Amino acid sequence: MVKLTAAFAKYFSHWHIVLRAQDVENRAAGVIRQAGWTICYHFGALDGREYVEFFAGHRMTNHRLERIYEDGESETLDVCWEFYSPEDPDGETNLVLHNRDFYRRVKELGLM
Repeated sequence: MVKLTAAFAKYFSHWHIVLRAQDVENRAAGVIRQAGWTICYHFGALDGREYVEFFAGHRMTNHRLERIYEDGESETLDVCWEFYSPEDPDGETNLVLHNRDFYRRVKELGLM
């Protein structure tokens, strides 16, 4: 878990945000509200590899959904669309539908 926590800390190093040691030890879900961020996270395992998955939103940036594995490897998961082209007549409708589906999936993961 050392590489996982180091990778998370590096991701948010500019804001000095780290996972709570007791949450890592107990593999407990949590929420961090710091420096304009709201970060909801939980722990899990996939194919025998432990990970922390987090949904992070900042008041001035895009939302992101990330997974960091115990070996420090990370992957970016699907996030909601932030913008659409005014030239696309279905853009706004597609954005609303995509965002609704995205937030439903985030909620099902227990990250909201």
